[in-house]
Amino acid sequence: MVGDLLKIDRIKMLLLENGISLEPGLSDEEIQKVETIYGIEFPEQWLAVYQQLLPISEGFYNWRDFSAENIEHIKRNLAAPYDGILNSLDELVWDASWGNEPTTLLDRNVQIRKILGSAPRLIPLYEHRFLPSYENQEMPILSVVDLDIIYYGKDLYDYFEIEFGNRKLSLALKEYKQVPFWTSDFY
Repeated sequence: MVGDLLKIDRIKMLLLENGISLEPGLSDEEIQKVETIYGIEFPEQWLAVYQQLLPISEGFYNWRDFSAENIEHIKRNLAAPYDGILNSLDELVWDASWGNEPTTLLDRNVQIRKILGSAPRLIPLYEHRFLPSYENQEMPILSVVDLDIIYYGKDLYDYFEIEFGNRKLSLALKEYKQVPFWTSDFY
């Protein structure tokens, strides 16, 4: 717990040094409202940070703003990774972890849609960076633009150090947890 608080203080310092506007963290009631509106469940690591501070500058998602326009903006960004995959189904390479590849393109695309439907939800953090919400585990941050999906931090704390600090992104894939579907070798 103390270690997490020190990491959160470090995140706050990094964000402020980068000119990011911060508001007080979200309350339990606000979290509940947000999870209901968007049909998501925030993982513990996200809650640890966002109940202490809420970055609201451009590129961040203002989870406290319940205006119709902002709700639509966040919903579009929640859907963006899925839409990117669905718009590129014919370009996907079948990943061996998905089992035997169907013989027809139609059956293949139906199966990919099914696998995508059971993939962990991706919670937008900043621009096109996402935190997978999966069994409440600490997960890596992913940068997602259509089929271009790369790791962008081993966890939320590492991500903020990379995006806003001086830490270099590790290219050693073995250091990152696998995220069902999203880190498959399909492109």
